[in-house]
Amino acid sequence: MKKILTLLLLLLSMYGYCQEPDSTIISTADTLSMASDSVQATEKANIIDRVMQHFEYRRGRFSSKLYPSLGFDPASGLSLGALSLIIIEPNNKENKKIRFYRPTSISSLASYSTNNWLNLKSDMVIYATHGVMINANLQYQISPDKFYGIGNDTLNTNPVKFDMRDFQFMGNVSKELTPTCFLGFMFDISNRKCKSLGANEDGFDIPELKNPVLFGLGPHFTFDRRDNVNYPTHGELITVGFKYFAPYNENAYSFHAAEINMRKYMRLYKDFILATQIFWGISDGDIPFYSMYQLGGMTRMRGISNKYIYIDKNAYYAQAELRKHIWSRFSAVIFGGIGDTYTSSSDFELKSIKYIYGAGIRFQSDVKNNINLRVDYGRGSFGDSGVYMTMREAF
Repeated sequence: MKKILTLLLLLLSMYGYCQEPDSTIISTADTLSMASDSVQATEKANIIDRVMQHFEYRRGRFSSKLYPSLGFDPASGLSLGALSLIIIEPNNKENKKIRFYRPTSISSLASYSTNNWLNLKSDMVIYATHGVMINANLQYQISPDKFYGIGNDTLNTNPVKFDMRDFQFMGNVSKELTPTCFLGFMFDISNRKCKSLGANEDGFDIPELKNPVLFGLGPHFTFDRRDNVNYPTHGELITVGFKYFAPYNENAYSFHAAEINMRKYMRLYKDFILATQIFWGISDGDIPFYSMYQLGGMTRMRGISNKYIYIDKNAYYAQAELRKHIWSRFSAVIFGGIGDTYTSSSDFELKSIKYIYGAGIRFQSDVKNNINLRVDYGRGSFGDSGVYMTMREAF
């Protein structure tokens, strides 16, 4: 409980940030010069533009795109499907005076993979009227997966296979206090049905499970001074949240979790952009293994081959990514990170820290709003590796 109070105190300590940005902040029109350069380069790449026009529709502030999707993830395998992107630009007549460019965007994916994963998901970043901001993820997934155990010393040796039917709707809803500060609530609603496919020869199996339906709710605070929510070139994003999962009967899961997520973006030289992220999450109570903090995946510590290899009640990680525009719609990145999971403060050991590193390419799916399709290759501790293909930046 002391750790959770510490995170909440961090929220209060940021009160001083919640003021109008000072006069030294550069306008979005200036900070997105890299995007303008990319647009000019794209104008010369007529073949690329002509091909992309077949997948795009635009009318006024509204635009939509539909593409075939080819992806690869270490857990799901090679996947085929369709990817859509809807963008609604801000209703501002004088764009040069916008300090923080915040278009609404909804990215959706329907895919099926060689490892028999069915994935239907939608990632929404919505800026509504009256200063309301909604960040939400809606997903239904059928995913044969593997359980490696709980703790930071599990290795990819002899995991247990299980089937998961997963519906989840999670995110946060906030109201603008100032142009940089938002206060609201976070939510997490899920219905997960998990079935073991049999213990291994050592008798190791997934933990006995209770209620499949979970509902978590709690306060959420955002400090956002990024010049562009899709591809920041400078600014900060800090989010702090707490959620409580109440039991709805005597034999049901009951736990709480708190987390802080800090990101910093800066232009080092011309179009060299450095993005950094620090995350710390803590939880306590009776928690199902699939709701514990994880390392690995599309955004966290890319290079760890399965998100269930390292799971526990608490987790932390730090990541950095150097981004550089190359030509036309194409950019390149290199990235690295360190992190770990742990049960309690007594299990916190530097010698168990996991590391990852890698590189990737970016293709500007939407030039005007700087939304990228990304392909990353990451490597990690103990020979782990993975290729990741998805929309938007990792952080």
